Amino acid sequence: MIVGAVPKERIKEQKLQFIRNHQQAFDVEPIYPLPLFEDFVMSVEGDCTIEASCKVELDKLIASRFLFFFKDKAQDWPSYLSQGLSFFKQVETQVGVQLDYSLLQSFLGTDFDFSRVRTFTTGIDLRRESLAESSVKIHFRVKDYIEKVQTAIILSGGEFGFLEDFPKKFLAQYIPQIGFDFYFDGRCEIELYFEVIECNFGDPNVRQYLWSKMPSIALAPLKDTAVFHLGLSKANTNPVFYYQLKKYKGNLLNYFRLNDAAMRVDSFYRNQDTEYGGWVGVALEELEKTRIENIRLYYHKYFKIE
Repeated sequence: MIVGAVPKERIKEQKLQFIRNHQQAFDVEPIYPLPLFEDFVMSVEGDCTIEASCKVELDKLIASRFLFFFKDKAQDWPSYLSQGLSFFKQVETQVGVQLDYSLLQSFLGTDFDFSRVRTFTTGIDLRRESLAESSVKIHFRVKDYIEKVQTAIILSGGEFGFLEDFPKKFLAQYIPQIGFDFYFDGRCEIELYFEVIECNFGDPNVRQYLWSKMPSIALAPLKDTAVFHLGLSKANTNPVFYYQLKKYKGNLLNYFRLNDAAMRVDSFYRNQDTEYGGWVGVALEELEKTRIENIRLYYHKYFKIE
């Protein structure tokens, strides 16, 4: 459900409440730097979308996961990047936190064309047990910027496993989104998102080099999927499939056999007002099990200022 335009101060309250509701539902403690992220979200003016998610690992829920999408009509992408990096600098004031920006700097170069950007996000993925495994994130969604996607492919190492047979001369055309994960111990990883939207499910390259390699249980959700992503990164040794379901609340359980922890997440999501179908992220090896024990579940809300 799209939130109607409301006054600026009221929007601040709603954004904070959305984050807090997620925390309360999954017993999230205010671990570092969650309070800083809340302050960051409150400080950014303009329309936005906030995504909350849970990563289920057996009976464990990792729920301190949020992404902030800059949705203001001004589309001042350099300013949004600056705001995101300023938040990161605040995070680095904690003893033991060190972020490595070298991959991001290599990607941007000295001539980055921000007019090619379509979406920019900043977020967090926190671990209570280990500060080193916590991270902050940046995602760029670009259009008609093949040269920068190719740069990202090179920086990522260019080893894509599941798509190793995909024609390299066409690969960049299918990757509109590039993500950077900055871990608090100084590691940085790039994840590229190979994307297929529903109207292109019949694309010859996709049919020959992707769908043909996927088992039927991984293909089945495509019937009710608006957008499909394949996450490509060194961190994902087993391919991770992302499905944006057209009707999350109606279709999720038709295709994904969830364990009890994931069912708890699903139960909460079903009672939330969401703008459109949520995302599901699951590794191929999990889909092949009788019950999924590891899965990522996402939902989000749009906030529009009067």
